[in-house]
Amino acid sequence: MTKNFEPPGERDLPPRVANRMRADVLRAVRRPATRRIRPRFAVGLTALAVVAAGFAVRAPSDVETVEVLAMGYGELSPTLRAAARQCLEWGPQDGQVQPTMADLAMAAERGDGAVVFFLTDTGYVTCEVNRAAGAEVSGARSVDRWPSHDLLPGPVQRLLLTSAQRSGGDVTVSGRVSSRVARLVLEHGDGKTTAARISGGIFAVMTVGADLDQDGPHLVSYDAAGTEIDRRRLFQPSNEFEHCYVDPAGTVVYGRPGGDCRPAEPWGR
Repeated sequence: MTKNFEPPGERDLPPRVANRMRADVLRAVRRPATRRIRPRFAVGLTALAVVAAGFAVRAPSDVETVEVLAMGYGELSPTLRAAARQCLEWGPQDGQVQPTMADLAMAAERGDGAVVFFLTDTGYVTCEVNRAAGAEVSGARSVDRWPSHDLLPGPVQRLLLTSAQRSGGDVTVSGRVSSRVARLVLEHGDGKTTAARISGGIFAVMTVGADLDQDGPHLVSYDAAGTEIDRRRLFQPSNEFEHCYVDPAGTVVYGRPGGDCRPAEPWGR
């Protein structure tokens, strides 16, 4: 049996056809890649919330990009439902948070990639799932436990942020809000805004065609009267706060003790 897998020379074929035939032959004889799960996804409370490259890489301009934002299991597309099942199948390591499908809070689909977000009583789980046509499923799973399940560091707690580019681009953002928040808006920094969806104390924002940078975007919260009650940089690390936050007993639950501590706000779920 020959071990020479080089395809034969192409004769009298247009270059584009010859290149496609060559690629088809090489794919047929090469060993398929094994499934990889990258060790870490976008962000948690302990990570810098900027880079999740695989999920949000934009599709080529001549390919229609599917973009879906679902709040809860009942809004899932078939693709997002498959991504959620894949996340659960990857399963936890010993002692990690283990969600069920009933814990799904948010899911977003952009092109061939999806991100799913589960909230449980003990913590939260995020999965990036890539299902490009003709390729094996790949992705990553991230797990974090709550510093405080019932309290937030102010009106908003961002838990998830993925971006299409290392410097920004389109983003998908999700987290929790207190009962004071009636409306939440992502200000792009160029005069444009994207309104968040809020459901059961969970918010989600998915921009389309945005060109966000690292410094301009802010999450801005408003109460029922339309008064701005909170403003914070989108790309600020999620475990860094301008103030510390304390529970009703005065114990610091977010941030470093000392300085101007403020009351942590109850989760509005």
